[in-house]
Amino acid sequence: MARRQSLRGADLDEAIDALLAQMISLGLERAPISRSEVQKRLGLTSRATLVGERGRRIESARVAQLKESGKDPDNERRRRSLEERIAGLRAENADLVRQRDRLFEALSVISSICLVKGLDVEEILAPLSRH
Repeated sequence: MARRQSLRGADLDEAIDALLAQMISLGLERAPISRSEVQKRLGLTSRATLVGERGRRIESARVAQLKESGKDPDNERRRRSLEERIAGLRAENADLVRQRDRLFEALSVISSICLVKGLDVEEILAPLSRH
């Protein structure tokens, strides 16, 4: 949805207001409001134009969108990032547990094969303990 690059001054302000109204109506899931998203949707090359009063309007629109979706604007970023981190760590932990279990199974297979063939298990596995 890149627009013309020549948006400046009052035209840029009008375009920002129209875009923010559209993004609020689309909702948080389909069009989350942020300065970088506004920059991308308007086709701007510099985010420096979105500071000051324009930045405050974008921030107030973001807060309005969060309130409209029933979320707390102050805790939304921190809480979401912590929940995502917890979910990621739980998934990583589950993967590590599965990997550990597979390694224990492989180790038991190796030791049972060594015992069947009459080999010294500790001598065979000694190189693994040095690393």
